Amino acid sequence: MHSDQKIAPQNYIWLILLAAIFGSNFMMTKVAVQALPPMFVVSARLAIAACVLGTVMLIAGKRFPPLGKVWWFLLGSAFFGHTLPFSLISWGQETVDAGLAAILMATMPLFTLLLAHVFTRDEKPNRYTILGFALALIGIVVLFGFDKLASLADQSLRQYAIMLAAMSYGVNAVVTKFLTDLAWQASSTAFMLLAFLTSLPLLFATTSVADLQADWNVWAAVLYTGLFPTALAAIMIIFIVRLTSASFLSQINFMVPLFGVLFAIIFLGEKLPANAALALLIILIGVAIARWRPKRVIVSINKGG
Repeated sequence: MHSDQKIAPQNYIWLILLAAIFGSNFMMTKVAVQALPPMFVVSARLAIAACVLGTVMLIAGKRFPPLGKVWWFLLGSAFFGHTLPFSLISWGQETVDAGLAAILMATMPLFTLLLAHVFTRDEKPNRYTILGFALALIGIVVLFGFDKLASLADQSLRQYAIMLAAMSYGVNAVVTKFLTDLAWQASSTAFMLLAFLTSLPLLFATTSVADLQADWNVWAAVLYTGLFPTALAAIMIIFIVRLTSASFLSQINFMVPLFGVLFAIIFLGEKLPANAALALLIILIGVAIARWRPKRVIVSINKGG
């Protein structure tokens, strides 16, 4: 691991590229779910990624771990890190704009911090964490508006679903702390395979063959979500962390929503309301404050003459 003070310039290029790939997922998902059932998009995405990562695993000569307790953690990570959030986001984006979805997902690192403090031995919440979370809540209020916060209308429910997906990613971050000893090729493939399998019951319950009618650009969007924001991103995360550090990678949380909004405006022609931009700014400031750890200054006192 390298300290963030010694990060090579090209590593920032990798980080920005990964952020752009993640950010593009909101745009591509929006295109896909406009013509195909959300659960089909989710299952297809997971199947494509599982095939890609499985091929990487075989080439690397790695194998799945033997059956045992570790598979329960793999299943938990697959569900909370892939099946549940992918399903919630895809369902939500049937009506929620891609840019708005990206803004809602910006709350993910705050949920991760909060859950890690509760369920692990990480440092406990301090005034910066609390202030950051409070700012994020203010950002959410600005985004929704007071009149819609308690609403159970379809649009509000779908926005809440996307926020629940952000929380699910936070749960997954806690679960994966127990899987650090596994080869990444095997664990990544296992995540995707288990996620695909756990998505099938809901897929069969909500989708019929007659629903699978779409233009080539929609199928291309589905293929893209499986290849890039899912399979390639999983590999790039490991690559970047090994070149730098997990702390360096965490900076991506500030970039992904920005790319998500930018792509939605440029390629989908979305026009976000002014309160959305203000909400994003407030949420990102909240994330920055929550993650901020002031450096301690050690004063050395010379008692000699």
